[in-house]
Amino acid sequence: MGVLLITAVSLIVIWAPGNAMAWSTAYILFLLYFLWLGVRGKYYNVLAVITTASVVLTYFLSIERDNWGLATFSGSFIAICTVWTVVYFMYRQKRYIAEELKDKARLDAMFENATEGMLMVNQTGEIILSNTYAEQLFGYNRNEMIGSSIEKLIPTRFASQHAAHRNRYHAAPRNRPMGAGLELYALHKDGHEFPVEISLGYFEADRKTIVIAFVNDISERKKAAEQIRTEQERTKRLNEELELRVTERTRDLETALERLKTTNESLRTMEVNLLKALDKERELGELKSRFVTMASHEFRTPLSTILSSLFLLENYNTDEYEQEKTTHISRIKRAVNNMTSILNDFLSLSKMEEGKVEITYMGLNIRHSILEIVDEMDAVKKRGQLIQYVHEGGVEEIRMDEQFLRNILLNLVSNAIKFSGEDGRINITSRIAEGKLTLRVADNGVGIPEEEQKHLFNRFFRAKNVQNVSGTGLGLHIVKRYVDMMGGTITLTSSGQGGTVFTVEIPVVPVHAASG
Repeated sequence: MGVLLITAVSLIVIWAPGNAMAWSTAYILFLLYFLWLGVRGKYYNVLAVITTASVVLTYFLSIERDNWGLATFSGSFIAICTVWTVVYFMYRQKRYIAEELKDKARLDAMFENATEGMLMVNQTGEIILSNTYAEQLFGYNRNEMIGSSIEKLIPTRFASQHAAHRNRYHAAPRNRPMGAGLELYALHKDGHEFPVEISLGYFEADRKTIVIAFVNDISERKKAAEQIRTEQERTKRLNEELELRVTERTRDLETALERLKTTNESLRTMEVNLLKALDKERELGELKSRFVTMASHEFRTPLSTILSSLFLLENYNTDEYEQEKTTHISRIKRAVNNMTSILNDFLSLSKMEEGKVEITYMGLNIRHSILEIVDEMDAVKKRGQLIQYVHEGGVEEIRMDEQFLRNILLNLVSNAIKFSGEDGRINITSRIAEGKLTLRVADNGVGIPEEEQKHLFNRFFRAKNVQNVSGTGLGLHIVKRYVDMMGGTITLTSSGQGGTVFTVEIPVVPVHAASG
């Protein structure tokens, strides 16, 4: 069509060189076709070049050489300028339309992917647009919502009033931010109501006010707020009860103290003893509380081990599983020994705190006593571990508390087994010289970081590199208490790189010297 039009115009100009009307018609036809192609086609700039070339060529072919000049070319020049002026404005228009389309695509993407329900409503309360999240929020698909009244999404008890509110808003529209102190509810398609938070915005289009509603479901937030309020009320009530009890206790203590002040020195001594007893009771209460907390944690793992091993043992009914049975029986023994160790730690510390532990000196052979302990620990050591004991010197008979010695060595050797690998080597040496017993327990285990060694004998302290190993943090504290009760000392040498040596020195009297 375009080629035919250009050809026709060119022939008119060529065959009617002196006809000004033909020139005007040619230019108009060129311009009209150019406009049509610019609106519906893509290559208007190429057509402009062809049109310009055609006008120039037509001029030279239709005008005799003697008449070539500015006066005869002015009409063609004006036509060319008109064409390129239109091209320029078309270029600008196309760029504007492209930008508009790009902005619209971005707005559409933002609208559809918003994480809150968005509804556009006209002045009559009719929903004219909604996004995907709004469909999920209310349970309707888009076709069901668009064209419906906004009151469709409002509970029945509020719907009649909402129309009046909507009319007032359209009379004086304003932007209302989210959470403007209103308690609002929406209606789901299935009939249930849910709390929402709504912010409103508006814009003018074709002299009509369009309202945009941003809707958020705040059901979970209200549940959380209700839980917080309930907890706050409960906390407040507990605080009031606690304050009342504290006031009563304070009043009782003040009365008791006032009475004590009126008594003689003996009563003041009794008061001091009573306060000490209260402190001791508090420490025992704390110890029991820590025991309950730690026991519930520390017993869980060995109990689980016992249960799982027993379950597996029930399934090993034939002799071909003897190795597996032995393995699981060993696991059960280790778990039981672990729980026994924990209970022994707490019982020992509890007796110490209550002052029920007394030293009982008796004659014993230090080498035989330690060998018995080593035999016991051989049964609970890890596979591949080796426990070696050497007594240095000729003196073996001494007088001391055998149970104290047993508790000290059991704790130290148990720790060496626990914190050493399956190829661990544990060396125990004893020596009696210069009126004291020296015990030395060395291992090649994980070691103790130097910065934590000063806290090692504190109650419930555990080094940071053994947090994943079960234990109470009481063993070394108990050992230190036993050693202190016998007037001895305990020291250690270790590093975070591996290996630990504990050295215990306790004053003793050889049996032959005591009898002499």
